[in-house]
Order: sequence, then structure tokens, then C-alpha cells
Amino acid sequence: MSVQDRRRILGPAEAKPLSFAKITEETQDQTSNTKDKDSLFISTDLITNANGSSYLEYIDKSSYQVLVMGSVFGPRPLRGSFQSSASLSIQFKEVTLEHFDMGEIKEICTFLNNVFNAVVNLERYPKSGIDLFIDLVQYTQSDNTEKRSVIEILPTCINCITLALVDAGVEVIDLVSAGCVDNSVVAFIKNGQEIVGIWSDDSNVTDISKVVEDCKAKYMENKQTLVQYLRQ
Repeated sequence: MSVQDRRRILGPAEAKPLSFAKITEETQDQTSNTKDKDSLFISTDLITNANGSSYLEYIDKSSYQVLVMGSVFGPRPLRGSFQSSASLSIQFKEVTLEHFDMGEIKEICTFLNNVFNAVVNLERYPKSGIDLFIDLVQYTQSDNTEKRSVIEILPTCINCITLALVDAGVEVIDLVSAGCVDNSVVAFIKNGQEIVGIWSDDSNVTDISKVVEDCKAKYMENKQTLVQYLRQ
């Protein structure tokens, strides 16, 4: 008497095992080249109650990973005296681990405020308020150390806010992005022809023009990635 094993779900009688192509040297080279490159994952319109939102994951091939979520609320009407242009505010918050103290967070918000006050067409929205929120979801070092660097998170924060503003339909002069080199971050618009923000933790910089040019090259890469995503 044959007894059927009912504990397992059996496949069709004519099923054939899967066979995979052998990995060639060319395929291995392509895979290794991909692993050697920085990667950026982008998604927008995730927060339903916000006017616009974005989520970015940036992985630096050599040292760190940054996950950031941004949201935009507004433009919304403000009560009180008439204002000819909108007021813009940015709040930064760490969701999981705390890497930065209150002084550093205040400096981050001030820097981002200065950048986006120069980019958002505030005169387009009189007597209005635009609130931007940046949530640092994760910031880890590949060597598992506890060192922290504002320089490493700022470009991703700027890219995240830019996409959230576009998702919200807020008018901007141009797509702003940034590049970082060593201990400096420079934010650009207009294909690198105009600087809207500089952050440097290195007091021994001797050639600021070289720092700007190196950051500009990184900015062009980041902006191209943003444009390609928005064209999809």
C-alpha cells in the first residue's frame, strides 16, 4: 500500500529543476564594478498627510550609509500681518540613534535654511508658511565605529529636501544639490555656476578653489541622478 506524504506540497509531475547559466569572468567584472560604485536609492510621495515627501538611501562604497526621509507641509496660509513672501522653516530630527548634539543640529538647520531660502521662490507664496522636516533614519559607518560627521549627511539631506519640494509642487529657482570632499560641503545651482551654501570643518584649507571644483564634480553626479529620477 502506497502512502502519500501530505505534509509537503508536491510540484507537477513533469516539473524540471531550475538551471542557471554559469557566471563568466565578464559578469564577475561587471558585478565587482557595481559594488565599487556609490549607490543612491530614491522614492517619493510616501507620506500621505504631507504635501510632498521623499526618501533617500545613499551608500558610500568606502565608509558610510545614510538613510533620510524628508517631508514638506505647505504652502499654508499664515495669520497675522501681511508678508510679501513665504516664511520657510526646516527641522532636523534623528529617528533611531543620536549622533549629533543640539548645537550641531541647530547648525544643520541654519545651514539648510540658508540654502533653501536662496532656492525656493518665496515671493510666489505671500502670507504663507512652508515647513520642511528631515528625519535621519539611519547613519552608519562601514567599520562600525561611533565617529560622526555632519559632512557625510548634508548632501543627502539637501537632495532629499529638493525632491520633497518638487513632489509638493513648490516652485524653486533650480534643482539644488551638493557635493562633499574631505571636510567640506558645497551646494550649487545652475549647473554649478552659482553657490548657495558652503560648510567646512577644515580650518586648514589652503586652496578653496580646488575644494569648490572637487565638490562641483560630485554635485554634477548627484544632480544628474535627481534629474534621471524625475524624468521617469
